Amino acid sequence: MALPPGGLQEICFSFDTTGSMYSCLDEVRGRIQDMIQRLQADIPGIKIAVFAHGDYCDRSNYITKHIDFTTDAATLCKWVNDVGRTSGGDADECYELVLHEVQSLNWTPGSQRALVMIGDNNPHEPNYPQNNQRLDWRTESDNLSNMGVRIYSVQCQNYNGADHFYKTIAEKTSGHYLKLAQFTNIFDFIMSICYREKGAEFLQDYEKEVRARDATGGIHKDLDTLFGVLKRADSSHDDTKMDTTVAPKPPALIKVSSLTKVPSLTNMKKKMGKTSLTSRRTGTTSKPRTVTKNAVAPKVRRENVPESHFALSSRKWSDWQTCLSCDKTDSDLWEKRNGAHFGYRRKDIFDGKLTRPTIYEFAVQIVPGHKRHIVYSKLCHGLTFADTWERRLLGQKDVRGQIEDILSKGCSVAVRRLKLVNRKISKAKAVNSLRCYDYAWRRYGNLRTSHRCVVKGSVQISNDTF
Repeated sequence: MALPPGGLQEICFSFDTTGSMYSCLDEVRGRIQDMIQRLQADIPGIKIAVFAHGDYCDRSNYITKHIDFTTDAATLCKWVNDVGRTSGGDADECYELVLHEVQSLNWTPGSQRALVMIGDNNPHEPNYPQNNQRLDWRTESDNLSNMGVRIYSVQCQNYNGADHFYKTIAEKTSGHYLKLAQFTNIFDFIMSICYREKGAEFLQDYEKEVRARDATGGIHKDLDTLFGVLKRADSSHDDTKMDTTVAPKPPALIKVSSLTKVPSLTNMKKKMGKTSLTSRRTGTTSKPRTVTKNAVAPKVRRENVPESHFALSSRKWSDWQTCLSCDKTDSDLWEKRNGAHFGYRRKDIFDGKLTRPTIYEFAVQIVPGHKRHIVYSKLCHGLTFADTWERRLLGQKDVRGQIEDILSKGCSVAVRRLKLVNRKISKAKAVNSLRCYDYAWRRYGNLRTSHRCVVKGSVQISNDTF
């Protein structure tokens, strides 16, 4: 099997299912499908394994369970949703056994390897009575390091005395030591770690997305610290204490006074006179004071934003419907595109009811039934003639070029819409919410003069030559 550029990425996640730690896995369950689908779209070929463990005293239930590396999203989701909780006995848990058993997973030769160990307590030492194999977590960490497995140790709850274990296993494997105060942040922890393993630019994009998503109240301290640690070359010695507060809000933008109002000539003379007098007395010239605005938050790449994190996800969007295709269907609803344009189109969309102000989003679908990658949006005040939808919504020359390119590759284009009920309120709020997103099939003034290149899997769904 040919490895993806940069090597095949294999990540194992280990969850402690004892006591209160089980809530961490519960938090993941509700979003496991979105997480896997997005990771597979952004990191082609990624393989995931999952461990769940209790302690030796849970033998009648299970001590450890795992699913080996797979790319089957349905199998992973079912396994995570079905795994049960354990009780645990004493304070320490069998983390040393997990470190040992992870070595026996079916790692692919030459792959890029990582273990994300999520827990809150210490492992057992070799002299622990039920540690029959006399496993030493230090030795097991060294063995993983020799295998090329980097450990991301995620310490929860801030129990006293456990820091040394989590810091050491990260340090021994050139990994990263992280702290998690609130389980609700575990989804972003997992996504960030995966993107960090893929490359710094992937992590940077995801950080921008998270900060834009929580721009109003500021991101939680967990996440603020997480991004800081993952961006540092050596994070094993991170001594930041766990904090349940949120990161401070960014300072408000400084309002620059308008220059459109013509000042009074009398006032101008008074000001000029005062300035000249001061200059003569001091022998110096006054320097103009420069007022600058704070940097505007960078736009988030729309194709990377899951529906659950989209600013307008709570609005009443329509279902997606395919509107452009390279193949003709048997339905009478389709026709050849006008002129010499390649492919076929629906004669009308949304039953021709297009007269109201509406926001449309367009997405590229590489394979029917698979993920849609959103690349373009359009605000339209209404269409009088339903059959003109393509020309009115996708009529710009650069967008038409993208469509020709996509359809020639065998992909299709889907559309959904959000009808704006109240023109004065809903429209303004909705349009303002979209300003933080970067749609690949758009040019953004001084941001860039062409569209943005986007590759999903092995298919380029947005070409930067337009």
